[in-house]
Amino acid sequence: MQNLDRVVGSPVAVEELKRKPGRRRTFRATGSRRTAIVKIYESERAPVVAARVTALSAGPPEPRVPEVLHLDAGRRTIVVSEVSGTPLRESIVTGDVAGCARAGRALAGWHRAWRNESPNGLQPHTMEDEERILLSRAEAAPSPIPMAVRSVLPSLRGEWPCTTVVHRDLYEEQVLLGDRVGLIDLDDAALGPPELDVGNLIAHVELLERRRGADFRAPRDALLAGYGGDLLDRTLLDRCRRLALLRLACIHGLPELAA
Repeated sequence: MQNLDRVVGSPVAVEELKRKPGRRRTFRATGSRRTAIVKIYESERAPVVAARVTALSAGPPEPRVPEVLHLDAGRRTIVVSEVSGTPLRESIVTGDVAGCARAGRALAGWHRAWRNESPNGLQPHTMEDEERILLSRAEAAPSPIPMAVRSVLPSLRGEWPCTTVVHRDLYEEQVLLGDRVGLIDLDDAALGPPELDVGNLIAHVELLERRRGADFRAPRDALLAGYGGDLLDRTLLDRCRRLALLRLACIHGLPELAA
């Protein structure tokens, strides 16, 4: 990771945050001037991600999104500003309904701000795209999940409108609550229906409930109320939520989520 000192200041301390085999590694770099997030990709997608993040930085002041500080396409690396805040997960598990409602309002505002806009570098994410990704996940999942996915999937097919910017892989660790609501990990941002983001987020709350043996209906309801449930197509929201649960069943080997 060369030239980091030019971005964050010298000396530089580097901490690995996340490793996704075959995809990318994520680090936090701390220097004398600032802290930044460094992403090193296995593929050649660094310039694509940089273009997406740069386009989205022109959006509304809330949620706050990262700013691209450096791109090294040759080394498959981008450096972005760190967005401060506490992950939404904390508000969910502690029953902070005010924080959950705040997150919902910020997400709704983001979707409204980008409605009928097409930021540079973002492509429509169709149901066909979602199905292709899901079936790829299912191929690597343990039995009986692949069969369950193929059984349920036909009932979830259907076109959807790509009316706004969507995060496309939104879960409770990627929404941060600080002086402003923050939104991170925009690598897969695309154009799609807002229900895709909300459905993903609700599905992850349900996964969190199962893992903790807890009841998070109040935080979940607060998220939806903050967003404004009347702004969402409830049928499409349920489809997106169920598609997300199928994907989570594949990723985590939990056949009960595919029921």
